[in-house]
Amino acid sequence: MHDSEQYIETMGHDNFQKPNVYNKFLPFRDAVNQQSLQSFKEICETLSRIIQLRELRPGFPLWSSKLQQFISLYGLCFTKSDHLKFIHLYLSVLSIPDLNYSNAKTCFDILDELLNKSRLIQRDDLLVDWRILYAWVKLILFNNDENYSLLALPNDVEKSLLYCVRSCRPYFSATATQEILDEFRPWLCPFDSAFSDAMCYLDLFLPVHLPPKLHDQGFKLWLPEFLSIWETVCNNPDWEQNVINIFSFVAWCNIGYIDWEPWMPKIFTRILKSFSLPVANVQVSSHIQNYSISITATWIVAMMGNGSSCLQYLTDLFTAIKSFYHPSNTGEFQQDLVSFLSKLSQAFVDRLHL
Repeated sequence: MHDSEQYIETMGHDNFQKPNVYNKFLPFRDAVNQQSLQSFKEICETLSRIIQLRELRPGFPLWSSKLQQFISLYGLCFTKSDHLKFIHLYLSVLSIPDLNYSNAKTCFDILDELLNKSRLIQRDDLLVDWRILYAWVKLILFNNDENYSLLALPNDVEKSLLYCVRSCRPYFSATATQEILDEFRPWLCPFDSAFSDAMCYLDLFLPVHLPPKLHDQGFKLWLPEFLSIWETVCNNPDWEQNVINIFSFVAWCNIGYIDWEPWMPKIFTRILKSFSLPVANVQVSSHIQNYSISITATWIVAMMGNGSSCLQYLTDLFTAIKSFYHPSNTGEFQQDLVSFLSKLSQAFVDRLHL
């Protein structure tokens, strides 16, 4: 994967992706640097040999765990070129037909580890095919065999897959949005059970990190349509939380580029409704599915600024729910109201540090 002599020459240069900053303060840092170089060389050579010989068992999970241990001890102590080679290696392993779930989980974990710091890898440097991950989502998240004990999945494989998709999502191609819409638009019938699955897929895969020059190939293709669907359906369906996730995420990743003004009254009305606040002595049915508080808070903060009336609507919202914060008003809704204040403050601080 690399020329070891050249790597030794560059060892003292500041061209590694993100090495562990604390190792340089150790009294034996030179020995640590040499040890990290030897470990990295051994990992690269062994993983390359495993793939070339197509002997994934038992070497692949073993040496992948050694790579995870290396990253834990030394950080991303390798060059950008090697970083990209590792990513391509694990993506290629995921595309192997009939790959077992254990090795797939290993790939998910490593890819999440390698891609969770998106500032280190630019969109121009890496392209991830969303269909590779889509195939695994169908196999793992929408597989009923496990319910009938026909399949044994590794522990937490669903969580690993979701984290992997989240980390890979910024690197989908510019045409991925249209491809995803072409795949799932035929499912978008509110009276069909497939609608819920489609919204789950769209929540997972729709690229929302596209740069401004690619917005015409991004959220502008679907946002007005999804807002219209959301406005039309008022019976609190199961898929509504997925839609809220999409709106919140696209708002957060494109602050200042989306005009939410025409939808502001509807958005805050739905948010108020989602708190399930009692009216007089009548408690709202517990069957109503409340929106995620953190997702809602993130959406509100992302809509602020740029001449938006969001702050005025937020003021009106707090005016409407002010009395429910009084200690004499107790109920299941109170925890959500307190959490709303906390999450709103946290989202505002997060935006200041973007």
